[in-house]
Formats: sequence, C-alpha cells, structure tokens
Amino acid sequence: MSGGTPRRRVELVIDELALLGVDRADAPAVAAALGQQLASLGEERAAEAVPRGREEALRRPPSVTASAGSPHGLGRAVAGAVVDAVWETGR
Repeated sequence: MSGGTPRRRVELVIDELALLGVDRADAPAVAAALGQQLASLGEERAAEAVPRGREEALRRPPSVTASAGSPHGLGRAVAGAVVDAVWETGR
C-alpha cells in the first residue's frame, strides 16, 4: 500500500462451531449470521479499539443466549461475544 495509513487487519480462525440445541436445519443460517456480524463488528472495532495480543491458541468466549427460533439472532449474539473477547475497548 503506497501512501496513507495501513489498515488494521484481524483474522479470526474458528476451527469448530458447536451449536448445541440448535436444529441442524438452522445451523447454516446461524453460521452465516455469525460470519456477517463478525465482519461488521470487526470493521467497527478496528477504528476504535486495539485487538488484544494473542495470548493462547484457544480462547472460549462466554455462553450466549438468544431467542428461540432466531438463527440470525443467535449468530449475532455469538459474534458479539467473540468480538468482545478479542478487542480491548475499555468496557
């Protein structure tokens, strides 16, 4: 990149997504919502916060709760928990 400030880039690698209690038919929608929300939140946070340094190969965010029957809501809730675990925001 010539000129300007280099853009921060954070890469999250999720090797396994265990969706306990989620119908198999809803799993793709949850995973898609998770991916979309992670991208959106990542861009937001990159402007305002610094990602934490890699402390360990495995980091498990806290459990989340979402309304039953809302795969999209569950994906968004998981994304929020992951992003909160990765970025230092002073919250």
